[in-house]
Amino acid sequence: MILLALETATSTCGVAVLDDDTVVAEAHLHRPRVHAERLTPLVEDVLDHADATPAALDAVAASMGPGSYTGLRIGVSTAKGWALSTDAAFVGVPTLAAYAAQLRPVAAPGDVVCALLDARRDEVYAGAYRRTTDGLDEHASPTALPVDDLPGWVGTVDGRLWLVGDGAPKSRAALGDAFTCTLIPADERPPSAGWVARCGRRQLAMHGPDDMATVEPLYVKDVHATPAPSPFD
Repeated sequence: MILLALETATSTCGVAVLDDDTVVAEAHLHRPRVHAERLTPLVEDVLDHADATPAALDAVAASMGPGSYTGLRIGVSTAKGWALSTDAAFVGVPTLAAYAAQLRPVAAPGDVVCALLDARRDEVYAGAYRRTTDGLDEHASPTALPVDDLPGWVGTVDGRLWLVGDGAPKSRAALGDAFTCTLIPADERPPSAGWVARCGRRQLAMHGPDDMATVEPLYVKDVHATPAPSPFD
């Protein structure tokens, strides 16, 4: 199976191609506000490096959030467009689950991996996943919350608590000494389209494709906008 995956939920703009179990091509731009301009050319470049034509695609996976509203809209609409134009299956992958999956090889059974993205206003987007012998199971549902509420949201952790993402440093301070924590800096483990691809393939095998007509990004909180000043004031 040839699967194309897009990761646009953060300032990272990423594309990967998975051939069965192997990521055969992957590229990321770690710059904010380039998604609209650079995503489609990046898809074309990665497909070329993977020696894959659009007609060969069996599935397209998109990182669904939570994260940047603009990035998610661009990524999900682009992924749906590629799926429609190539008659490929579409699968939406929770952003925080794919991010946490990067630590599956190093976390021990009983550990909890907490993926944390900076949501501004002293808040984070957070998702927690417990390491089992088979993989990662959801420990606490993805949400947006103040960092001071993290200890109660995380709850009981039998092993180590792994923190990854650009929201991890301020979250570590809020967690204090209540947990045995290991912090992984975001620049060492940024969001990865390759892991969106791996998780997307697993979701397809377990649950089948999503309905493109109804599936929408997972925003988890309302947009905060500042009104422009009135010219009549």
